[in-house]
Amino acid sequence: MQTMKLSALILTVSPDLYDLLRKEELDSEVLVTDIQALNREDISEIIEQAIQQHHRAPYH
Repeated sequence: MQTMKLSALILTVSPDLYDLLRKEELDSEVLVTDIQALNREDISEIIEQAIQQHHRAPYH
């Protein structure tokens, strides 16, 4: 297992998704067991978790 920034993971596995994320999300730390075993669905799930974690609720 290794901890890495989401930005490094995205650039390694799926660089086309890099521009879709904000700086806060890209700076997120993620725990990866086997980077070679990750598929597009796994990456999408990791990205979804990062977005939810850094979501800013609008003021009402």
